[in-house]
Amino acid sequence: QVGQMQILRRQITNQLNYSCRFDSKHLAAALENLNKAILADIEAHYQNPLLPYPKEDNTLLYEITAYLEAAGIHNPLNKIYITTKRLPYFPTVNFLFLISQFPKLQYNRNLGNV
Repeated sequence: QVGQMQILRRQITNQLNYSCRFDSKHLAAALENLNKAILADIEAHYQNPLLPYPKEDNTLLYEITAYLEAAGIHNPLNKIYITTKRLPYFPTVNFLFLISQFPKLQYNRNLGNV
């Protein structure tokens, strides 16, 4: 059901983006440029931690997010809806399970590319 909602949100986002670009080209361009500038600043911070990062009490990110979503300039597939705790040994258990299943695999010449 979450996947269906994401697809529906993506279609709504595409329609909002199309309407925004058609009705207000300048607003859409300004929002896109502001979004790119903010993302470039954040990426620059991760490249060099000495550069400033927007603080938690700064409302710019929250306000621009509302505008970007209203204009359809976001990707709902990248949005995190549910978070879980990290499982400490999940990669190790997954690797061991994968190794245990390898003997059950068979090579088929008709399907394999050589």
